[in-house]
Amino acid sequence: MELMELQTNSITELANRYINNTNRHIFLTGKAGTGKTTFLRQLVNSTAKKTAVAAPTGIAAINAGGVTLHSLLQLPFGVFIPDQYYSSAEFINTPRTVLSGFRLNKSKRKLLQELELLIIDEVSMLRADLLDCIDTVLRHARRKKNIPFGGLQILFIGDLLQLPPVVKDHEQGHLNNYYKNSYFFSAHALQENPPIYLELNKIYRQEDDRFVSLLNRFRNNEVTKEDIEYLNTNHYKEIDKDTLSEDHVRITTHNQKADTINLEALNKLTTKPRTFNADISGDFPESMFPVNPELQLKEGAQVMFTKNDGEDRRYFNGKIGTVTEINDDLIEVTCPDNDLPISVSPYEWHNIRYKLNKETNEVDEKIIGSFRQFPLKLAWAITVHKSQGLTFDKAILDLSDAFAPGQVYVALSRLRSLEGLVLSSPISDQMISNDEALTSYSNNKPEIEILEEQLKKDFKEYLRIHTSDAFDFSKLMYTLKDHLKSFEKLEGGSKKLPYREWTSELFSEAQKLSLTADKFIRQVRMITAEEGDVLPNLEERVSKAKEYFEPLLKSIQEKIGKQIDSLKLQTGVKTYTNELIELEASVFAQVKDLDKALQFIKETGKGNLLTRDKLNTEAKIQSRRATLNKIKSKVQKKSTREISYELYQAGSTIEDIAEQRGLSPNTIAGHMCYYVAQGEANVEDFIEKEKIDNILKVVDTIKSFKLNDIKEKLGDEYEYGDIKFALAFRESQEI
Repeated sequence: MELMELQTNSITELANRYINNTNRHIFLTGKAGTGKTTFLRQLVNSTAKKTAVAAPTGIAAINAGGVTLHSLLQLPFGVFIPDQYYSSAEFINTPRTVLSGFRLNKSKRKLLQELELLIIDEVSMLRADLLDCIDTVLRHARRKKNIPFGGLQILFIGDLLQLPPVVKDHEQGHLNNYYKNSYFFSAHALQENPPIYLELNKIYRQEDDRFVSLLNRFRNNEVTKEDIEYLNTNHYKEIDKDTLSEDHVRITTHNQKADTINLEALNKLTTKPRTFNADISGDFPESMFPVNPELQLKEGAQVMFTKNDGEDRRYFNGKIGTVTEINDDLIEVTCPDNDLPISVSPYEWHNIRYKLNKETNEVDEKIIGSFRQFPLKLAWAITVHKSQGLTFDKAILDLSDAFAPGQVYVALSRLRSLEGLVLSSPISDQMISNDEALTSYSNNKPEIEILEEQLKKDFKEYLRIHTSDAFDFSKLMYTLKDHLKSFEKLEGGSKKLPYREWTSELFSEAQKLSLTADKFIRQVRMITAEEGDVLPNLEERVSKAKEYFEPLLKSIQEKIGKQIDSLKLQTGVKTYTNELIELEASVFAQVKDLDKALQFIKETGKGNLLTRDKLNTEAKIQSRRATLNKIKSKVQKKSTREISYELYQAGSTIEDIAEQRGLSPNTIAGHMCYYVAQGEANVEDFIEKEKIDNILKVVDTIKSFKLNDIKEKLGDEYEYGDIKFALAFRESQEI
């Protein structure tokens, strides 16, 4: 095995141990083609930590198999200044303004509290101020205001010499007072505890040693006159702007230039044009479209694949070919290095949302939208930006208008070797500079030996935190206390009220356990503070503690299960039953945490990582679902409207009910209108009295109950939903 390969393996192993065995933030970087994306995918599939993947932009999120940071964390757009009372003539986000309007529903807060690892891909685009905004939101959501990011571990992945953060001119003045530069590592939240800097070294894309050395010098601001002279002498060719090559892709700096080249080339072909429209369903916004929704092709068109082929591996993201046959649901593409044409079918991309499964306490991915289209795009030309992550055997680089530091490096690093490189314009000294802030940051990365030593300390600290958290019953007690308090709001006729004493006894039983667990946490802290190898002693103590607590917790689970069973013949207790199911799930989560803590200690004691497979996660999820199905089968079914009404009676808002039930807010509003009309729901829970009065005045004036007529008179300040509630209230007054 080559030395560089050994280095990469050791870095990958070190990264895995830092991610899985510590709570430290990590910055995993590497030149284009070093395997960052492969590492991300393998990590997501293997780690035992509850994980979410996010990215700064929609397209980057789709490519990473995750979500945008803004959607995951409900972040505001615009500049963020980490100063509570920053004053400006224009509106600027601050911690105070962000949190004053910040509303998290119960399920989203629970998700953010349960996450153990957040992976941010394409971190080169992440601005420092946005990361500080993320810090503000996570401290608040996770109820840990004194810990950066609320104690959530973050893995930053990306090459900082790729696309830089975008800062508009009017934003720069505000940011200059608080940040040295706009890159993520300048965020205030990272200054006390900066991420561990790990760089992958082995390059899988480039196979040309001279080219690898040249790229390194471009990357590190060490380019010599000899390098530029070599490139311009050996690879510059005077190429007419209309000249195209069948097996070269032209890389340009601007979208308009690439689009013009592609359209002109397509129009020159005399073959019949065919247009394929994407099949878009659900929630899949235009900003996340991975390819053109309207793909126009002709036989003879030069195209590029935009996805890898999976197991068959006939094509990969960036492979160039020519369209040789077009059918309704199949396109044949012939590539220079393939004797046989490749049959291409439409591919389906998914827009996902993360959701905490209340039953299993696992982070689930829910598909909320899809985009189905052929994974092809016209490829006589492509921009430097769009070329990121792609690989070409041959390319013509048109970099005369390079405008951002690092663009020349990005364009060059798309190629496998110098043999396939053609420059359509000479490279000048002005085109090759990189940002000094990046060079300084990368030059300060620690040596591997130092990181290995630091890992030992960080592991011991994580061992203390992880084990203590498993025996911390505060989340369970908060849920039980919240449930017990819900009885205070009940009126005499409630069918839930008779079970108050039973609930109080259950709370007392759990509270005794919690106090005992707190004492054990103090033991954990003492053991992990000892010198030397603490794992054998800790494993013995945790194993005994688990033997003590697990049967008692399962006893509480059984009591809740029996309570659910006792309600199966009653009516009007659906909401109460659902509350009990949620309570049972909280106890289950505590049992699961104890098991995970012990498994972690055992595996690390053997020198292994705790993975999803070793934790037997999938099998346990299936077993858990089978148990819950038995419980739920005992509950009598209600109409969908009744279920919504019972959740409303329990204090949930329309948005909360919609989130819990997986229905649209409009549907839930329709359910509530029915009960308003029946006089069983307070209309002012949904619309202000002033609005009701104004709407009903209009109704009386125009003598019409048609929604469109009323809306036209009222204007944009009023929604159709407001009108429906007002009319429902009017109906209730006539009963």
